[in-house]
Amino acid sequence: MDQLLLAFINTLDSALKKMLKESGDGSGLSKLTIPQLNYIEAIHALGEPTISKLAGQLMFSKASVTAGVQKLAELGYVCKTQSTADRRVTYVSLTDAGLQLVAAKTLALHEYSRFIQDALSEEEARQFEAILEKLVRRFGGDR
Repeated sequence: MDQLLLAFINTLDSALKKMLKESGDGSGLSKLTIPQLNYIEAIHALGEPTISKLAGQLMFSKASVTAGVQKLAELGYVCKTQSTADRRVTYVSLTDAGLQLVAAKTLALHEYSRFIQDALSEEEARQFEAILEKLVRRFGGDR
């Protein structure tokens, strides 16, 4: 089971990277770390969160999120805006590059999902989806 799971994860990773490369990967998705991608996904989901709200969503310290956001700003994926009402509050939003990255990732995942569905029968696809849902719930990945 361990080797099969590892093979599946490696196949998933390789296929997503291949799809991104074939699409030109102008988004820069392949250059980011998983935590950086999590930040970008959370910012996208929240709209224009404050650093505090983003820290709460990611369950990281405010200091850690501030540093992570700063790095993403330096890379050109996010923009920080200080509140005019309260200078202690900073809002974070995605730049065009950040939005392109989200779109590229969504497209790659959609393509891979279609690839999996084409490889399975209708019943196998339903079972696979049910198993994935169960695993996600079990590991607490419902964020």
